[in-house]
Amino acid sequence: MIGKYEIEIYNNRIHYFLTIKRNITILQGNSATGKTELIRLIADREENGESSGITIKSEAPCTVLTTVDWEIRLDNLNKYIIFIDESASFIKTEQFAKRVRGSDNYFVIITRDDLPQLPYSIEEILGLKNVSSSSKYKSYKRIYNETYKLYNLEQDKKSIFDTVITEDTNAGYECFDLIYDNCISAGGKSKIYNTIRQNLKRHMLVIVDGAAFGSEISKVYRYIQVNNIDCVIYAPESFEYLILSAKIVDISLDMLENTYMYADSTRYMSWEEFYTSILVDLSRDSVFRYSKSKLPESYKSDNVVNRIISMLPYYIR
Repeated sequence: MIGKYEIEIYNNRIHYFLTIKRNITILQGNSATGKTELIRLIADREENGESSGITIKSEAPCTVLTTVDWEIRLDNLNKYIIFIDESASFIKTEQFAKRVRGSDNYFVIITRDDLPQLPYSIEEILGLKNVSSSSKYKSYKRIYNETYKLYNLEQDKKSIFDTVITEDTNAGYECFDLIYDNCISAGGKSKIYNTIRQNLKRHMLVIVDGAAFGSEISKVYRYIQVNNIDCVIYAPESFEYLILSAKIVDISLDMLENTYMYADSTRYMSWEEFYTSILVDLSRDSVFRYSKSKLPESYKSDNVVNRIISMLPYYIR
């Protein structure tokens, strides 16, 4: 499934607006913010049709997946936007994660818990906000609405960091090690939290793959805020996205600006996987043949490194 979908759901009491553009979207919010009501409206419309008094406007059909025969139902859904409430315990299982991979559907999951088995994007963690003076109108907006810099948002000059921590262990780390002094690898996204805790007295830059870091960001972000840690988080889609943006290989700009039209959920679990696949394909017959396991020597030249640096926000160059 590909595409971006504007969804409008309403009755005579409440009105919801959502924009869905990836295979996994997480909806969050405190109690009594309308999350359960959203699920109820979709289910009621599906069961009772027009007589429910509920309207759903969406180019893709919407449905609710519950614990009752969820695997059988999921096997029979195609090109649906599937809403799942946090009461459905299967969302935390590896079995569900395996079903999401390769599925020709988009999933909208209401949960306040992290789901580490799913590689979802920081950008697709949405929180419910009122969009008018009346609580009748509700819209889901990005919680982490500054993708590139989630902490120390107001900064007008370049920083000098004591430590740079990367999520990547191989090609990405090798490149950032050429750009920054004191660069260390956390050894994966699940180890970022503990690596930050081990460097509390330092001014840190943390670089993660935003396209798949969603399950870790709330814990990391909350810890940084509560403890007032001197840390900046940079979360591009992925290291491969930076390379593609730097035009090291020839790529259509539309693929980067409108990735939702290309990253088919049946082939890619996350946009990170899509960018890696595209970079490998585009560079296969060139001197820039890309390997995720080890940064090729052609990427270590001053010219290429400087082009990658030019893609970084000014405050971390």
